[in-house]
Amino acid sequence: MFPYFITIILIAIVIICTLFVFSINNISSDNIDSGITLFQENKISDSKIKDLKNDTKLVTLYKTNLVPEIRDYHDILSTEVSKVDNNKLLFTIELDEDANYNKDYETVYIWLLFDVITSTISDNGNSIDDDFSMLNKQNQVYTLIIPNFGVDSKFGKDVGWYLAIFNNTDNSYTLPLSRISNMPTNKVQVFIDPIFIGNPLKFNYVVSSMIRVNNTFLDKPPDYLIDTVPDNYESFWKQWFK
Repeated sequence: MFPYFITIILIAIVIICTLFVFSINNISSDNIDSGITLFQENKISDSKIKDLKNDTKLVTLYKTNLVPEIRDYHDILSTEVSKVDNNKLLFTIELDEDANYNKDYETVYIWLLFDVITSTISDNGNSIDDDFSMLNKQNQVYTLIIPNFGVDSKFGKDVGWYLAIFNNTDNSYTLPLSRISNMPTNKVQVFIDPIFIGNPLKFNYVVSSMIRVNNTFLDKPPDYLIDTVPDNYESFWKQWFK
């Protein structure tokens, strides 16, 4: 009976993460201001976006009578993508408080990667990134979903941090929902093998923090949008979850 119960909980969590990504397939990256490249392979580019402090607010995505308290770990201070020595991509969200303190609800941090340009592979297995004519010019869209289920959130025994990566262009997960360790102080930080997002040469991104307060109705979007990077993207995220 107990293993069956755990299986049901894991299925529910997967459903939650699926809801974060399903409707983006109907939204073109043309709906987003993509005037700057925020990550570019083998070139010096500033991938960091700074955000105002204390700019959080509850933006309702799904009507509910439960009103959560906004915490400082919902307040995004900056976001950055960098490449580390082992060829991994490091996605970092700097917060105004330690997100490991989340207790009552599900808090989720979402990276939407768009205008993702990936490289083709030559016959000898090397990436062709010098000749633009050889690049895959199709704009890919990926979503990094990083939910945290608080210890008192009643989402089941599988509390803690998770990571999933969704290829919105192909409508499939490149990384299914996976348990990850606790976050560093005042940061949400994950290492990604570039293969999970198509070995990108460059991409743009937007980031958000959200809350789900109702653990009884999982087949719906999150309940509240709290903060966005860049600022003033509330209308975009509302359109995403329509």
